[in-house]
Amino acid sequence: MRVERISAEFRSQASAFGFWSALRALLLRAIQRVIDFKVLRAMCIGVVAPVFLELPPGMSGDFLDRETLRRMSSDPQQDLTPEFLDDALAKGDQCYAIVDGGQPVAYGWYAHSSTLMSDGMHVYFDPAYIYMYKGLTLDAYRGRRLHAIGMTRALAAYQARGFKGLVSYIESDNLMSIKSAHRMGYVDFGRVFIVRVLGRYVTFRTPGCAALGFGVGPGSRNGARGRGAAAPPDRVSASMP
Repeated sequence: MRVERISAEFRSQASAFGFWSALRALLLRAIQRVIDFKVLRAMCIGVVAPVFLELPPGMSGDFLDRETLRRMSSDPQQDLTPEFLDDALAKGDQCYAIVDGGQPVAYGWYAHSSTLMSDGMHVYFDPAYIYMYKGLTLDAYRGRRLHAIGMTRALAAYQARGFKGLVSYIESDNLMSIKSAHRMGYVDFGRVFIVRVLGRYVTFRTPGCAALGFGVGPGSRNGARGRGAAAPPDRVSASMP
């Protein structure tokens, strides 16, 4: 039954995303069953797509204030804990959301400085860009491209402030998210490889990431202060916290 399920999933992904993309995703998941290994596709966007600027009727979009965010943290479906908010707001991160009837229904977070990814590892990037992370759309509003609309409107707002664009990453086997990102205008500029060996994380990045100052490495709890931080070296080793 397991083989049949994997085969059916592969055929479905090959039909939707192409044979080679589906095969790479399948092989990556097989490797991850043996070792702690990730491949991150680094992406950036610097061109605003007009098709994703228009909000659905009755909805609005803007950066949320602290009071609104604190109220959201009491709603489990929003996936915002008080601890996360404390860390994000302390380092100056902002949340852009689409609001329907006074309720935020889709949001994304945007950072000016290095940001915690997991297990004490942080994402670093060129301070000329904004790092987009932690996007969420409420279940009842999915399928309406609200995430793409909110991200595009945030991109336009940050470019008006003088930033070049947004950077982000998607794990290489998340084919649906990769397809959605490409549809709204994101382009790949490199890869980051992360593997845990004997309790330590070792990371490698491709030249495209180095050129754009993008990388993953150890950092403090709240990351570097200010508008950004230089990326770590091309090869980083860090102990587990």
